[in-house]
Amino acid sequence: MAMIYCRDCGYKHSDRARACPKCGREEVDLNRSIAIYLVWLWFFGVFGAHRFYAGKIKTGLGILVLFLFGLLSLPVVAIFAHSGADASAMLLVGLGLITFAAACVWVFIDFIVALCSIRHPERIFAKK
Repeated sequence: MAMIYCRDCGYKHSDRARACPKCGREEVDLNRSIAIYLVWLWFFGVFGAHRFYAGKIKTGLGILVLFLFGLLSLPVVAIFAHSGADASAMLLVGLGLITFAAACVWVFIDFIVALCSIRHPERIFAKK
């Protein structure tokens, strides 16, 4: 355990603390880069890779599940449509498109937040 200084108020506290006990500023993992986060977000955002890089595993899995459900519903729809089950196929198409769109909107919002947080990486990489 090492002692570190808060970047806002200068208070000396343990490096294991999630936030400064005096001012409440959350500590950031400085080994991670916002530029690498943006690259992961741009190329692999729909897979939740940027969230995994930031250490937010649950929300990364959420994006991945939404995207995969939307993507994998399309072949299932083709099978249903070929067998003649039109109503259930259309319902699955609707649910698949909605989940796919939700994943894409989530990634777009993450991209805007990341661009706005370039000078404040604690908004993205805060320990929670």
